[in-house]
Amino acid sequence: MILDWNKFVESVGEIPIEDHQSYIDAMVLGMADKLFFVSRINPDVIVDFGCADGKMLASVKNIFPEIKLIAYDIDEKMLTKARANLGDDAVVTSDWNVVLEEIKGFHRPTLVLSSVIHEVYSYSTTRDVRDFWDKIVFGGSFKYISIRDMIPSVAMDSHDVELFKDDVEQVRDLSIPKYLNSFEKIWGDIDKSYRTFVHYLLKYKYIDNWQREVKENYVPIALETLLKKVPSTYKIKYRLSYIYKYLADEIMKDFGITLHHTTHTKLIIENTKFQYKKNTSE
Repeated sequence: MILDWNKFVESVGEIPIEDHQSYIDAMVLGMADKLFFVSRINPDVIVDFGCADGKMLASVKNIFPEIKLIAYDIDEKMLTKARANLGDDAVVTSDWNVVLEEIKGFHRPTLVLSSVIHEVYSYSTTRDVRDFWDKIVFGGSFKYISIRDMIPSVAMDSHDVELFKDDVEQVRDLSIPKYLNSFEKIWGDIDKSYRTFVHYLLKYKYIDNWQREVKENYVPIALETLLKKVPSTYKIKYRLSYIYKYLADEIMKDFGITLHHTTHTKLIIENTKFQYKKNTSE
């Protein structure tokens, strides 16, 4: 039975991306960081879930031209850019059923979730989030799942507020008030928890699409919660929690403060029971 995954989409239409180029530029800055998985698992087909303009897959194409590329998104403006960047070198689609058909016949199909998990949580129902994990991510269609996102540890929540109150004052003094105020109206005061403080620091630069960005929960899931979602038939092949250097450098430049907890996580998860599906059209 073919599942109707076209109903599972990020509701971009609810809060449109006002400045697509600014949105793209921000993603390109982390490109090298996003490609960490390729040399570690040697994928034969990559599905970029939430591909945006396709620049990540274009980078893969330039270095590893033998890998089949599939770009999936539901924002037609972004898909138009992806088609221009990828040409005939990739399947570009908003139809998840097309994705499932295209990966048949490959031995190491890899699902790439790069800075999209927080969007899934921000724009989906509770049921859709559950289905995302159970049926898209861990539904058995992929040999590998590569994750790179803003996923801190729960340890961030126990950081003593007294230890970062001076940092909060620095940020308050140097932030643009209207953006900080609008953030706090939604997420609470930045001096109440270190997670809220870091949440603001993760998004304060994205003012070109602020109406959209401020409402997204950048840190909806802790690393420990994510790891509990991994079924027993999967194993963690690679794991790294870290402070994203570009982010840390920008925060130091803008506010003169240092981050004290990891902000990002990279994971490669392997499906140990993956079953090769022959492409009957061949």
